Amino acid sequence: MEKVGTVVKTFQDRAVVRCSYRCDSTCTFCPFAGIFMSEDEPLEIETLNPAGAKVGEGVRIELDSTSTLNAYGLAYGVPLLGLIAGAVIGALLSRYMPRLETLFVAGMCIIGTGAGLFIAVRKGRHFKATPVITEIFAGGDVMQKGHCDKI
Repeated sequence: MEKVGTVVKTFQDRAVVRCSYRCDSTCTFCPFAGIFMSEDEPLEIETLNPAGAKVGEGVRIELDSTSTLNAYGLAYGVPLLGLIAGAVIGALLSRYMPRLETLFVAGMCIIGTGAGLFIAVRKGRHFKATPVITEIFAGGDVMQKGHCDKI
């Protein structure tokens, strides 16, 4: 996710960035489109400020790679681990009833994936991605309409 906006407030190592618009309907492929899709109302995002941006400066903000990797790991990795664990447990259980091997493996794969999805959803509710200011623009109005604010 990448947006541009203007810094409206700074405190310690953080800044609040106001974007003049949100993503439009052509950004539905983006995983963050549901968060940012709306009318032309302002959007304020609290970000980390390692670049040292000051109030009134135009900036580019991005989701840091650690947050992105953690989100993908949570969304895809945990259910995949559940699927693998289910397959292993199903294979071990099938030793006692070899005629039902396929049933045990398939059933335990479904149960393991379901458990992984349940864990991912529970953990995902408390997951908070932190955007970071990656670039400060030298003067000029950065508020122009476009897809997901990309410049």
